[in-house]
Amino acid sequence: MKPDAGAPDAAAPDAGPPEPAPVLDGPPLLFAPTAHGFGLSAVTSVGDPAKLGAHVRKRGDTEWSEIAQPVARSADAAEWSIDGLSAGTAHEYEVGPVADGALVVAYQGSVTTAREAGQSFSFALVSDTHIGSHLEVSNQGDENLLTMAGLEIAAAAPDFVLNLGDMLDFHEYGFNVPPLDSSITRLAYLNYRRAFGDVLGHTPHFPVIGGWDSENGCNTPEEVERSRSQRLLYLPGPSPDTYPGGSPFEDYYAFNWGDALFVVLNVFSYSPTCHRLEYDPGAPDDWTLGDAQLEFLRTTLEQATSRWRFVFIHHPVGGDAGTAVDSAYGRGGGRAAHVGEQEIVHELMQEHGVQVFFYGHDHVFTDMVVDATHYSLPGSAGSIWPFSDAQTGYTESWPDSGWGRVDVSPDSVHVSFVGLGNRVLHEYTLE
Repeated sequence: MKPDAGAPDAAAPDAGPPEPAPVLDGPPLLFAPTAHGFGLSAVTSVGDPAKLGAHVRKRGDTEWSEIAQPVARSADAAEWSIDGLSAGTAHEYEVGPVADGALVVAYQGSVTTAREAGQSFSFALVSDTHIGSHLEVSNQGDENLLTMAGLEIAAAAPDFVLNLGDMLDFHEYGFNVPPLDSSITRLAYLNYRRAFGDVLGHTPHFPVIGGWDSENGCNTPEEVERSRSQRLLYLPGPSPDTYPGGSPFEDYYAFNWGDALFVVLNVFSYSPTCHRLEYDPGAPDDWTLGDAQLEFLRTTLEQATSRWRFVFIHHPVGGDAGTAVDSAYGRGGGRAAHVGEQEIVHELMQEHGVQVFFYGHDHVFTDMVVDATHYSLPGSAGSIWPFSDAQTGYTESWPDSGWGRVDVSPDSVHVSFVGLGNRVLHEYTLE
C-alpha cells in the first residue's frame, strides 16, 4: 500500500538547544609584537573559541580588515597571528563572536607595532606578582595590588610590559612544590590575566620565567610540563618563528624596538640544582643558563647594533646577599656580578655595552651600578613579602609595591621606580 501523499514525514530527531555563542573571559592578551603584526590570545568562559573572530585597522582609518579566524588552542583558548601592518604605528582591533558573517564586538583594543630606529617609546616593568590558583589563599600575592598596577600602567600607555618572573604562586601546596595537576596552573594563569586586567588588551605582554612559575630544572619533565603547557596556552610569548634564535619553549628570546635591544633570559629552567632556602639551599654559584642559552646571549650581544641594550631575568645567575641561604637563593642583584656564571654574563655585558640588567626576585625597588651597568630591580606588583636589607644585602631599597617605567629615545633612557599611587620613588637617566 502506498503512503498517503498528504501524510507528514517522520519527525526529525530533536537537535537540542542551539550552541551558545562564545563569551570572552576577561580582556584578550596581546603578545609577541613585531614591526608588521602581533599575536592575540582570547579565553572564553562559554562557547567554542573557534567561533570568535577579529579584525584590525590603522588608528584613524574607517575600514576594518577582513575578519580573521583564530586557531583554537584548547577548549577555551583562541589565538590569532595578525600580520601585514605598518611598523611603528598605532592600530585598533576588535574581537567577538562571528554571526552570519559579521563580527559581534565583545572587546575593542589597541596595539602599536614595533618602533623603527629613531622613534621614542616607553615600556613598563612589573615583577613578583605571585598570583595563585585560588585567590582566597592568604600566603601568596595580592591580586588587588596587581589590578592597581595594571590601571596605572594602562593610563601611562607604554608600548609593552614585561613581567620579570614569579608571575604565579603555589605556596598553598608547599614551598616551591610544583602544582599537582596542569588544571591548577591553568587557573593561576587565568587569575593572573583577570587581575592584570584591561592593560593586557592594549599593551603587549612579555613573560620572564621565575622559580614560582614551576618550570624549574630540578623538577621532573612531567612536573615542568604541567606548568609550561599552560603558559604556552594562556600566556604565550615569542617563538623562534617570531624572534629568531630564541627557545622553542618561549622562555628566552631577544627583540629590537626602536633604538633598543631587549634580551630576556631564564635562570630557572636550565639550572639542575634545587634552591629551596633553608631545607635545600643549593649554592650561590651553581645557577646556570645552560650552554645553549649562554651561547644565545653571547651571539645576540655580538650581533647587536642598537644603541641601548637591556637584559631581563628573574635574578642574577649567582647570588651574594645578606645571609648564606639568601645568597644561595639568588638574592643580591649587582652584589652577585662576579659570582658563578653571573661573572660570565657580566663580562659579556661589559664587552658589548649593556646599560641595564633588569631583574626581580627580592620584592623591593633598588638600583646599583657595577662597572657601568645598572642592576635595577623595579619592586613587586603583588607580593606581600618585601625582603629586608639584612636579607638582601642592599644599602638602599624601597619596600613599596609598584612598577617600573622606562622612557627610551635615541639620545637618552630614563628609568623611574613608581610606587602605587604614581609616586616616583627613585629615577635615573642614561645619556
